[in-house]
Amino acid sequence: MSQQIPFDPFSMWKELYDKTETHWSQVFDETMRKEDYSEWMGQFLNMYLQYQNMVKQSAEKYLEQANIPSRADISNLASLIVNLEAKVDGLEELMEGDLSHQISNLDTTSEINRLKTDMKAIDKKMDQVLKLLKQQEENLLSLKEEAITREAKSVQEKPTQEKQTNQ
Repeated sequence: MSQQIPFDPFSMWKELYDKTETHWSQVFDETMRKEDYSEWMGQFLNMYLQYQNMVKQSAEKYLEQANIPSRADISNLASLIVNLEAKVDGLEELMEGDLSHQISNLDTTSEINRLKTDMKAIDKKMDQVLKLLKQQEENLLSLKEEAITREAKSVQEKPTQEKQTNQ
């Protein structure tokens, strides 16, 4: 019995590859070293960039006419949202700090209000003291006037009494 090897397409493909790989490698290497190839590649890249730019512009125009946001619009919106979040966070921190400051000021405010009421009470008492001092001053003045008038009467009565005793 003879053993037959079944047909293997992969081994045939590998064999073909091994035989042609070095030849094709030399051909591509020589082609890429030529100046013509570099010029052709530069022209191809220019055409591709122009094509890409045209596709980009037409897509932007289409999206604009269809009233659909473009990638640039969405990225601008995302940056605005990030900025807004940062501002909200800043305001939140400011509010929390301000709130704690207000709470501490609330204690100060109540103390100031208490001091104001105490000052009003002291002011009323000072007014009463001033009123009493004025009354006392008026009483002293009236007493002085009475003493002066009594003295004046007694001075006037002395000569008349002396005259009566002399007669």
